[in-house]
Amino acid sequence: MAMMSSAPTINGAAKARPEMADLVPGIANALSQLVRRIVAPNPGLMTGPGTNTYLIGIDEVAVIDPGPDDAKHVEAIIGAAMSERIKWVVLTHTHPDHWPAAKAIVARTGAMLCAMAAPPKADKFDLRVDRFIADGDLIDGTEWGLRVVHTPGHAPNHACLYLEEERSIFTGDHVLNGTTTVVSPKRGGDMAAYMESVRRLKAMRRLTRLLPAHGDVIDAPYEKLDEYLKHRAAREREILKLLGGGPLRIRALTSEIYPDLVEGLVEMARNQVHAQLVKLRAEGKVAGTTFTAIWKLSG
Repeated sequence: MAMMSSAPTINGAAKARPEMADLVPGIANALSQLVRRIVAPNPGLMTGPGTNTYLIGIDEVAVIDPGPDDAKHVEAIIGAAMSERIKWVVLTHTHPDHWPAAKAIVARTGAMLCAMAAPPKADKFDLRVDRFIADGDLIDGTEWGLRVVHTPGHAPNHACLYLEEERSIFTGDHVLNGTTTVVSPKRGGDMAAYMESVRRLKAMRRLTRLLPAHGDVIDAPYEKLDEYLKHRAAREREILKLLGGGPLRIRALTSEIYPDLVEGLVEMARNQVHAQLVKLRAEGKVAGTTFTAIWKLSG
């Protein structure tokens, strides 16, 4: 099953960048002197144009989110980087549209696989991690460094990666372009942690751009982060307003909030509403127990 990285609503298409508008799979596009991007051939409702695989560095290369185990995609990565130069494969998290190609790349290059430790009930992940990374760690290459920023919420073991030389950050599924990120309690998602992680990125100084795992580069990072925070706050107000009319189940709330969803996104939207309710319950604003329970305002 593809990772749930698309959101039930689209917040607006990304502004086109002439030099980055082409998201065709299999083509290595240079985004800067240090960064290249190859889009994986796994487009869909949950993945948008496909998973973005990033190659960092020239003499020593780190591959961020190698994506699905597709032979042509693996060849594109190795061909673009030259196999002897790939020293690290780094995962932003272990949802299954981000990591499977790592197995072939590590086997062919001897690269070190780096990831945050997965929680006990995480999605199936059957690769040996050579280096468990943690918040603040540095992956230090020739003339570049990637600083680990732990950003739980979408997944407990989600990390963003800050490229110090360019003051840009690879956001994985924490921040996307053209859509918002799914936070599902069924997959370890935590809305309160997610909101705090977005605020943490916003507090970072002088960010130049965000490079997401799905969609194009985001050139106005602070505007996008503000947009994300405002969107979540608006969803909370909408839920509280609906519950003000009386108790409801998640199915009913979802139908009111997202009336025009295609079938493939309905369950995802329900999980999103569940995440908002769990956060509101922790704040003492609503009462309810499970995904199938009736939810109401507290008091």
